[in-house]
Amino acid sequence: MALTPVVARTYIQLVQDLFREVGAAGVAPTTIAGATGEAARLVNYVHDAELEIQNLWVDWKWLRKTLTFYTGSQDRTGIYTTQGGAVSAYPTDLAEWDWKSFQIYPAGNTTTPQPLVTTEWQDVRNQIFDVTDYNQPWRVIVMPDNTFRFDNIPDQSYQCYAEYRSVPYDLKADTDVSNIPARFGNRIIVEWARMKYGLFESAAEQTAAAKLHIYGTLDDAGIPTNNGLLAALENDQLPNRKNSRRQQGNNIVISTDYGDSWDSPGDWHGGW
Repeated sequence: MALTPVVARTYIQLVQDLFREVGAAGVAPTTIAGATGEAARLVNYVHDAELEIQNLWVDWKWLRKTLTFYTGSQDRTGIYTTQGGAVSAYPTDLAEWDWKSFQIYPAGNTTTPQPLVTTEWQDVRNQIFDVTDYNQPWRVIVMPDNTFRFDNIPDQSYQCYAEYRSVPYDLKADTDVSNIPARFGNRIIVEWARMKYGLFESAAEQTAAAKLHIYGTLDDAGIPTNNGLLAALENDQLPNRKNSRRQQGNNIVISTDYGDSWDSPGDWHGGW
């Protein structure tokens, strides 16, 4: 029998999973629309839990996107989907630009890009700009509304590349699915929502069980002994090195109760 990949649970399925997990009374809801009472709270817990996880880090890999765009000829602010085109390339799902990612291809070169300096408007707004100098831009200024102002003004249409963080996906309909990777999202969303349920209901056992799944366990010194779902998700979807969020034995414990005292510089009366 062939194995099948993990499939993302739909919004209503996550709500039903939470219903069963917390042992809610009655019948599990079959639709998001029109939910009332406790069912409405479960719907909101799942919605808010998913959104909070997405907003936990700005550099989740699933939120990162790439963009190839073209400047306009003698156009200081526009970016377009094609060279010499008129369709705006500003992404509708933009949250923020990755300022270290901008590149520009010199005229006639589509293989060797050059770095495009990126700065914020607040840092340069008092500078005097030459609005008559048309050439290859050497920097792009990000305005408060996330649009651009090129310096120099492009003398022709240049191909550029950038990366950006997209806005989180918002669950609304029964069949909506989260863009958190399903092998983690299916479980951590439910446990995060369960934690909210436990706090609202003053159900300490529900809160404790959810936190155990999310954060894992710690020993008396605060060192992880069992990583939870959040550590696994962070390890897979943050720009880590060498699985840093799942390593053991590299924790630092700071203690103020070690040794006796210093009488004077270089005069230690205690032990290491």
